[in-house]
Amino acid sequence: MINNFSMIQGNLGRDPEVRQTQNGTKVATYTLACYRANPKDKDKPFTDWYNVVAWGEQADQVTANLKKGMKVLATGRFQTRSYNDKDGKTVYATDFMQDSFWLAPAKEKPADFAPVAEDEFPF
Repeated sequence: MINNFSMIQGNLGRDPEVRQTQNGTKVATYTLACYRANPKDKDKPFTDWYNVVAWGEQADQVTANLKKGMKVLATGRFQTRSYNDKDGKTVYATDFMQDSFWLAPAKEKPADFAPVAEDEFPF
């Protein structure tokens, strides 16, 4: 049973960076800006920034296909890690560990696009 499964969608804040661990495993990191509603001003949503980490083959796919500004849907899990800073204080960081991703459709709507009114839904 998977209890920690999430999907996030947003825009890349920077191009992915790739590095290799000491044993040669590739790891790519990027930031994803995800928007959520602002109850005080619907035209100015809040932005949440997530650090996304992709390992192995996913790291290769990320670096080959993603660029700053692209809209992406990623699946994976949130994982918290800790480390000691230079003053010896414990610092906690939460990363999104990517399992897969999809490029989201572009913002442009087809010329014949017409939104459906709520009262036209059959349910």
